[in-house]
Amino acid sequence: MPQPPGQPSRNPRRGPGRSRTVQWVCDLLRTELLSGDWAEEPLPGEDALIRKYGVSRGIIRDVLAILADQGMVERVRGAGTFAMAPSALQHEIEVSRDLAQEMNANGTRVAIRTTYAALHPAPSFIAERLEIAAGAEVVILESVTSLDGFPLSIRSAFMPADPFAGLLDRPASTLNRSPYELIADLLHEPVGDTELQIGCSGADPISAGFLQVSVGFALLDSSRVIRARGGRPLEYSVSHARSDRIVYSTVMRSFGQAS
Repeated sequence: MPQPPGQPSRNPRRGPGRSRTVQWVCDLLRTELLSGDWAEEPLPGEDALIRKYGVSRGIIRDVLAILADQGMVERVRGAGTFAMAPSALQHEIEVSRDLAQEMNANGTRVAIRTTYAALHPAPSFIAERLEIAAGAEVVILESVTSLDGFPLSIRSAFMPADPFAGLLDRPASTLNRSPYELIADLLHEPVGDTELQIGCSGADPISAGFLQVSVGFALLDSSRVIRARGGRPLEYSVSHARSDRIVYSTVMRSFGQAS
């Protein structure tokens, strides 16, 4: 039933509460920081941020305080607010390739260091994903990936001994490469599809030590199966990456209109 003229609506439209406003402004400003904006200069002042986001001074101060607590910015009295976190890498995941391949196409920024390489019997979980018999030997490669000299991610990779046992006979330094490159070089052909799952977890004491973060720090987790062109699984791996330094991106296509 329509409201009589001059009477207030029974369900007035309300904007977001203060906490939600702080949240979305914080999300937007964090995204800009991770994209590399203001990497070389101070952030705009409070007045400029108020105009930019259309919110109050109190909201902006709360947002900057949160970002400072997260180590994203540093507020220096008399000088301004400065970005502290490095810009996040944008890793596109629509093709079968590694972050190192993508980022190093125009110069070396990402380095991979293999910390462990050996043969082991495959646990049933790994054997199932590699489609081999439980207990069959697999090559385990543990590695740390760094960005501009700072730790970015750790990875545990499992590869069937046939045909990858030969990797262990090579100099250790030759293993410090993208798994995609190792596989392509050994098989003399490009890899096929990659099945990828992405989630999150809090850093445990081991991953926190490798990645130089506090225990409980939010990590981006990924597990993948790399397949040969013919469909055979060639690698199953699990990685943990610093969530403040990498963003996975892709384009989600529509199904289109029915004809």
